[in-house]
Amino acid sequence: MESQYDDGLLDTQENLENVDWDRIDGFGLVSEGRHLVEIEKVSGYSYNFKEYTGSRAKLKMRILAGPDAGKFIYDDLNLPHLQEKAGNQNRRLLIASRLGLIEKGAKTTVGINWKLLEGRQAVVSVAHNKSEKDGKTYANVAFDGYEGAETWQIHPAGRDGGNGQDKWADI
Repeated sequence: MESQYDDGLLDTQENLENVDWDRIDGFGLVSEGRHLVEIEKVSGYSYNFKEYTGSRAKLKMRILAGPDAGKFIYDDLNLPHLQEKAGNQNRRLLIASRLGLIEKGAKTTVGINWKLLEGRQAVVSVAHNKSEKDGKTYANVAFDGYEGAETWQIHPAGRDGGNGQDKWADI
């Protein structure tokens, strides 16, 4: 039997009311624990905080190993602002030093190009948090949740089930 083709069937409509756009290309919730990732994309955007409007970097990371391989993790990083809290700067500098963008212990003003993270590998630690606002569970990168990719071989996720809690001397 020969197929009957009708290009009119290609003009469709989609109901987008319940689409979770943050998870559409990531294949679901990422498990808690450590994950080896490649930072695929770093994008800048403006964000309206309670006290001010500032800039953020959105990191899109693909998991490279383990049962979650192929899934995505997203993280938002607050960029410098005169009204920011000290914790924002601490997290930003911790990430920049652990991923090789700045030298740990530097005491001068330094430029940081977050776009240079694209294509780099890292290890991120994920924790699940349930939102009080919408009741959904989100996979968030911990405050101190970034390590250089070389740590993956030292402490692979499989050795501690991905849930081991490390103590860091640099925070």
